Amino acid sequence: MVDYDDGIKRGISSQTPSAEIARKMFFCYPTHFFIDNSEMQYEILNDISCFFDVPISSVHIVGSAKFGKSYFKKTPFSLKQSDLDVAIIDKDLFISYMELVSVLTDNYRKRHLFPRTKRNLPIVDSYMSYISKGIFRPDMMPYSNERAEWNKYFNNLSNKYRDYFKNINCGIYLSESFFELKQAKLIEHYNDSTTNFEGLK
Repeated sequence: MVDYDDGIKRGISSQTPSAEIARKMFFCYPTHFFIDNSEMQYEILNDISCFFDVPISSVHIVGSAKFGKSYFKKTPFSLKQSDLDVAIIDKDLFISYMELVSVLTDNYRKRHLFPRTKRNLPIVDSYMSYISKGIFRPDMMPYSNERAEWNKYFNNLSNKYRDYFKNINCGIYLSESFFELKQAKLIEHYNDSTTNFEGLK
């Protein structure tokens, strides 16, 4: 069994920058859920790779399926109850969706096309904040045929693997550096937390 906690602790104890620890954990450590399901891992990653026409090496598993538990929610990965969270790291794909949103909203003038929060607040500012951090959030896309196509694809993919995951979700990152900076928050959270994670293994 892979000791993910040990990998994080080693990086912290050696004062390795959080983004570098994230690089090690996400790009070099195996994915917990797929350790005994390599064929399924290939099927899912290849499906996403082909649909978006990106290299399969650009598609990565994050979240509780990666480590067997959520370091933020402090809950273990649960079959059929937990999501499979996926990240695509591809500059061209990121830019194509960012440009699409700009065109659909007339350079963000048509703010009403963006979805709203549960409190009925506009979400466009949050969308822009994520974009500035190199992250494209499809759940914040304006209502459009492209948004519907995205949701249809991942709904179908989720249904195909419903015996394993609650849903399959995906986001797009502009570069590995932006991805590492986002995942570094997990390392920092781990370092700051006083919670004993041993019970989640």
